[in-house]
Amino acid sequence: MAINNKLIVIVGPTASGKSELALKIARKYNGEIICADSRTIYRCMDIGTAKPSPAEQKSIRHHLIDIKDPNQTFSVVEFKTLCTKIIAKVQARGKLPILVGGSGLYIDSVLFDYQFRRLKRIIDTTTMTLEQKLSKAQELYPQELAKIGGSNHRRVEQLLRFGPASNSDRESVKIPSMIVGIKPLTPTLKHNIEQRTKQLLNNGFVQEVVNIRMQHGSDCAGLESTGYRQVGEYLDGIITSDELERAINSATINLAKKQITWFKRNNAIHWVTTSSKAEEITAKYLIAGLIQ
Repeated sequence: MAINNKLIVIVGPTASGKSELALKIARKYNGEIICADSRTIYRCMDIGTAKPSPAEQKSIRHHLIDIKDPNQTFSVVEFKTLCTKIIAKVQARGKLPILVGGSGLYIDSVLFDYQFRRLKRIIDTTTMTLEQKLSKAQELYPQELAKIGGSNHRRVEQLLRFGPASNSDRESVKIPSMIVGIKPLTPTLKHNIEQRTKQLLNNGFVQEVVNIRMQHGSDCAGLESTGYRQVGEYLDGIITSDELERAINSATINLAKKQITWFKRNNAIHWVTTSSKAEEITAKYLIAGLIQ
């Protein structure tokens, strides 16, 4: 079977079944998985990110997992550079690249070939407080800051370091690909999120955060993300153990809503409500034009 330099992209909100679908397709069609996730890039953050298990990573090659420590930053510019190279290498090996994740900016940077310009860093942002960074971003890029929100500290830092994308046209995908989005019905998605939260907590999520804090500090970049932030609040005594599960569920549901809103702007996505329907659409596409 020959792969004709195509790309499968699987998007959707957290807990929608993207990873499971990617594994099925990779096993069936000789693929490799490229993770577009702003959290699974971090080492040690395994439980709270629901990272693919060591067995799954051994059975199917995964890319862009465990490439940074939790106290290191990672930008969309770095992601696009690495991801583009990996896609080409996977295709050159005659295998099917499968880009999967819920980080919309990462996905779009590849699909729409965003171009970034690195700024001259007149002010060293590493010495700036969050308030100073927000003030500077408001001064230089008020429209972009309004889009990303001031609470997203990592994105504010990226905006100051690299500036806005000079090409944010979502009218046409720039690389050959088939994009499928999984958007479960709201009650199903809520149930999936609640079940995942229970599983994470039962699997030692709190201890994972304790370990990361001890090794990398409580203010490291990785711990700002959904779920980790709420566990941090519990460890700091801001919320109780009884409130922790509800807090994680609420934050995760809000994240899922933001992810869905982001991806809705991409008209090239084939939306379905279940991973089984997504698998069916993908299979039809592959059989029709990708595999000869």
